[in-house]
Amino acid sequence: MPRFLSFATALGRIRLTWTAEGICALHFVEELDREESREAPPWVLEAVRRIMTHLAGHPQDLGGIPVDLSDLTPFQRRVAEVLRGTAPGQTISYGEVALLAGRPGAARAVGQAVKANPILILVPCHRVVAATGPGGWSAFGTPERKARLLAFETLHTGPYAAPPAR
Repeated sequence: MPRFLSFATALGRIRLTWTAEGICALHFVEELDREESREAPPWVLEAVRRIMTHLAGHPQDLGGIPVDLSDLTPFQRRVAEVLRGTAPGQTISYGEVALLAGRPGAARAVGQAVKANPILILVPCHRVVAATGPGGWSAFGTPERKARLLAFETLHTGPYAAPPAR
């Protein structure tokens, strides 16, 4: 049974849902949840810490955080895997994602998969842009959030920064 928790970040409030296999949903929400799982396993707490640090301006390698893609269609899973393979600051067109996902010419289908992305940031749909350059829809809900995260990542395209000392 999925469990969830919510937390505040520099880009807004996030609700994270996980199963034993990994994180299955990560969405921006208007309010923090009142009814949430009281106990999260250490790997979830570490994922939250890394996401918060990343969104606070200290890039983290989020690729190793486990995700549970079992609720996605086979094509959506392939798109998610392609997106997880993109580096921070790197953008990729819908057509390029379609090609890498094994469906050349299916840019519109990629757009639908990106729109339905349930695991924001960890499946970085914000890195998908139109063939003509920046733009394109994002599951982030607002073009401003997408642009802000892309701009942030572009500034930090070198090696990942170490987490801040506590």
